[in-house]
Amino acid sequence: MIEGVMADGKRNTTTWPTGSVGNDRPIVTISENWFSPELNMLVLSKTSDPRNGESITKLSNISLAEPDPTLFMPPPDYTIEDGAPNVVH
Repeated sequence: MIEGVMADGKRNTTTWPTGSVGNDRPIVTISENWFSPELNMLVLSKTSDPRNGESITKLSNISLAEPDPTLFMPPPDYTIEDGAPNVVH
């Protein structure tokens, strides 16, 4: 569960041995991704690399409730005008 939704995750750890990329000690990087089939999107992504630091991207405050219908209503002063388009000949 991530932020209240089910998610499938994978964690990959990669180690570069000493000297493989000019390094004086092993380099270990970790990447982790969590995907929600219900939302059909990534809900959490983490990467950790001693060369670049740590990065975390996470959806938060996820709500599966229907949005407030007033969000989709036109403003009170909205009008629809029915008329032929202005055509110049």
